[in-house]
Amino acid sequence: MRTLLRVIKTWPHILAKGFQTPPVLHHTHCNPKTILQPIQDCITIAKAWAAQTVHNTETVRIVIVREMRSLFSSYRTLDERHLLAALQALTMYTIMLMYPGCSQLSVSVVDPSVFLCLRKVIAYVSSTGLILTQERDNVRPSWESWIHITAKRRAVFSLYLVHWSYAVYHDVECFACSQLGFMPAPAPKFLWHAQSRLEWQSLYKRWLEQWEGAPYMMREFEAIQDGVNLERRTELWLEDADELGVLFFSIVNATERIKEA
Repeated sequence: MRTLLRVIKTWPHILAKGFQTPPVLHHTHCNPKTILQPIQDCITIAKAWAAQTVHNTETVRIVIVREMRSLFSSYRTLDERHLLAALQALTMYTIMLMYPGCSQLSVSVVDPSVFLCLRKVIAYVSSTGLILTQERDNVRPSWESWIHITAKRRAVFSLYLVHWSYAVYHDVECFACSQLGFMPAPAPKFLWHAQSRLEWQSLYKRWLEQWEGAPYMMREFEAIQDGVNLERRTELWLEDADELGVLFFSIVNATERIKEA
């Protein structure tokens, strides 16, 4: 839990600095030529959040809450691309709300209505599809459609990690991980960071061949046994995982630990 919270807290700072993108965003989502308004607004607010002082902390928090309320009230009217951008922005805003103070050491209590609204947004996003037909058929989709569907899943995964760590910290009920079981596991680093369509197409072909028509699925995490060794399919997936995948892997078996007296 502590590791997750420490890492997740860096994501708005990463977004504000602009050297790279946090795991929830693909590099094309922050490209000046293709960036959408929800992400542009999120970057602006992330910069204000990262640069806040003791004098404007409350002002920044109010702006974050106001933007979240706006997205909560409008997400059903958005097209697919803007809906994804809204979900990604909401993920970042939630993290900022957990750490509203510039020098805060603890995780703030977030209004429960925020997480209730997030669950509704996730349910709506899920209804628009989280797996491509080509993925089911184990053939290569277009780069653009793969980025979009993978980013949707990564936003859902990220929100799960955010709420899981928050729930453990504050001892409240977390989202059910079993609801994620039908999705492919977080995509490999080399596919997510591919810089061009041609590079991605070549890597995707090799990746499909590696899995012989049966890529690793989220439900397979549930079968991982406690210990230092892994069965081969899980190990194969972990070899290619990026930061988000490793973070998700870090909570495997965590809920099964017996608390010490």
